[in-house]
Amino acid sequence: MSKLENQIKTTNRQVILGLISIIIIGLSIRIFYFPNDIPIVTDGHFNFVYAMKTIIEGNLPEGYLVTNSGWSNFLSFLFMFSDRTEPLHLMNIQRMSTIIISSLTAIPSFYLLKKFVDTKWALFGGFMLVIEPRLLLASLEGLNYTLFFFIFISSLVLFLKKTSLGFFLSFVCIALLALVRYEGILLIVPFSILYFIQYKNKKSLYRFIGMIGILILILIPVGVLRSEATQEYCMDYIFGTVCGQDGITNNFLAGPKFIYKYLIMNEPLSETNPIAFTSNMGDSDSEFHGEKYGSGGTNLGNALEESLSRLIKFVAISMIPFFGFFMLFNLLTRIKDSSRKINFDIKVILISSGIMLLPALYAYARGIDEIRYILILMPIFTILSVLWNKKIHEKITKIHIMIILLTLILFTSIFFIEMNKRDYVHDMKSFTVSKEIVKVTGITNSFDQGGYIKIAMLFSNWPQLPDSGADGKIKHEFEKIPIKEFKSIEELIIKSRDKGLEFIVVDENTELFRDLRESSEEYVYLKKIFSYDETERNNEFSIFKINYELFDLRT
Repeated sequence: MSKLENQIKTTNRQVILGLISIIIIGLSIRIFYFPNDIPIVTDGHFNFVYAMKTIIEGNLPEGYLVTNSGWSNFLSFLFMFSDRTEPLHLMNIQRMSTIIISSLTAIPSFYLLKKFVDTKWALFGGFMLVIEPRLLLASLEGLNYTLFFFIFISSLVLFLKKTSLGFFLSFVCIALLALVRYEGILLIVPFSILYFIQYKNKKSLYRFIGMIGILILILIPVGVLRSEATQEYCMDYIFGTVCGQDGITNNFLAGPKFIYKYLIMNEPLSETNPIAFTSNMGDSDSEFHGEKYGSGGTNLGNALEESLSRLIKFVAISMIPFFGFFMLFNLLTRIKDSSRKINFDIKVILISSGIMLLPALYAYARGIDEIRYILILMPIFTILSVLWNKKIHEKITKIHIMIILLTLILFTSIFFIEMNKRDYVHDMKSFTVSKEIVKVTGITNSFDQGGYIKIAMLFSNWPQLPDSGADGKIKHEFEKIPIKEFKSIEELIIKSRDKGLEFIVVDENTELFRDLRESSEEYVYLKKIFSYDETERNNEFSIFKINYELFDLRT
């Protein structure tokens, strides 16, 4: 065996060991924060129900207005081979899937970074990406972002291989990306443009037609099935009415309508407007925060200003805790180094990242105030964090310096996670009190329950699954009476009596119940029937039964 072959073998062994180490560290941190006893809420809840419905019906379930079914379809495959007697067990499988996929992101991340830096710095960047705290925390929620992120990076790697097989597989990835989240189809724009900039002969044209053909062959059947399952839902667009939602084109058609009617023509938004207020996942807890435009009078200029300001804010925030430091260091070390040209690989990353920010601009114009739309920039952040000039790379070669940097990154990430992780103690209490509520009633006052009423109902009725409502969302036979309009407990009871209110739920954060928490003696008509361990954390939740006979005798 030649010296060169030995070096290659050694390098390959180091890469494998390095990637395994990164994956193990990523998995270990995620498993440490794994919320075993807490079910999945919001969009993850819808993913779960949709996946189970798919198994039971043997097809895409009818009646559910769903945009992104790809993740649910993947879950349905996993659930088919799992014990389905306990919903929490299945939800833990859902979470475990995302944390595994998130940890395995180290592999395509490494090969992407290898296009720009040497092996050790590619491993360094892969480590940064896998333990990035926001991506890590997102992987604990059982949502589709993790799979979307994995496929996105894989598509970049395959496209940059610049081989026929790589190009074809990259378009397969685009199709899968669009099935997981509809905005993934946008990646076809930079890939197509850059492909023809690089390749301009007849053979390349034929190859591109084949690439598009594969994409269509994957998307069309799924789109037809989605449309057939949602035929009862018709949407008015600028050009007319369309019945059936394929999950991709209908969402892109909704964008121009939103811009024209609500930003240009200044029509007011309302909860009855599906374009304005319906989530992609169809979960009633997933409505966007449209207060900004709720009264009308909004124009396109204001929306653009709001959108750009949110974009800048979240881009800046997303660089915390460590990307910003490394990117600034990179900038400072490269001020005098102007030799590097913007080659094809860099153009692909920059333009693709820019195009994938368009959904963020649209979401922010609609009033959504979330950082998740910026997470797609993490690959470019990672590249810019390790793309120091050659002299700096050569200086940081000693193993102890690398270990110090990796350790600092690790502890910084863990510190950030500790500061921003969900309050699982509170979540457990919300879930526990929600289970007690659904045992005794189908109506109560609103309280800080975090979406767990729906989950409690799901668990209570298991294995029966909730149907879809007229709006295509999950239908839950439970009414929550808003309490903001009430000035006293008496007023709440008086005005809610005809609705059948028999129980009220008290939490420590609601001002309306302050007197009841401090002293319940004057409320003789309220009998406490449940309280979450009063020795723990200020007795956050209690359930009271209303005695209307005593209530009517009050003075």
